[in-house]
Parts: sequence; structure tokens; C-alpha cells
Amino acid sequence: MVTITIPTKLAKKGDLIAVPRREYEEFLELRKRLLWEEKDTDEAIRIFKQEKRTGKLKSATNLSSILKSARRRKL
Repeated sequence: MVTITIPTKLAKKGDLIAVPRREYEEFLELRKRLLWEEKDTDEAIRIFKQEKRTGKLKSATNLSSILKSARRRKL
């Protein structure tokens, strides 16, 4: 049986868990990806608000008006 000694200095900081290194590294990658997606979403929202303020965005009341607009741009 393997015995592990955890210093009281670390144990006082909070709960400790032991996980395999590979799972921990996968967790770190997932966390990094989620943080990137959050920043990307925040940037998209910022751009949306800016374009809405400056009047660059057009609103549509229904799907047919969107399709008509798309057809006009193709011509």
C-alpha cells in the first residue's frame, strides 16, 4: 500500500483531491478552452452592441424579409 503524507500547511487551505495526471491535464485544457470561448463570446457581444449603436445592424420582422434581403445582395 502506498502512503502519502500531506503537509498540514496544504491541508488547512481547503479540500484536497487526488486525480490521475492525465485527467488533470485534460481538465486544464477544457478550462482553457472554456475561458477562450467566454472571451470570444464577450467580444462578439461587444461588437454587436457597438454596431447596433452606430446603426450598422438591420432588423427584420419576419423570415421572408430576411430572405428577400439575402436575395437582393446576391444580385
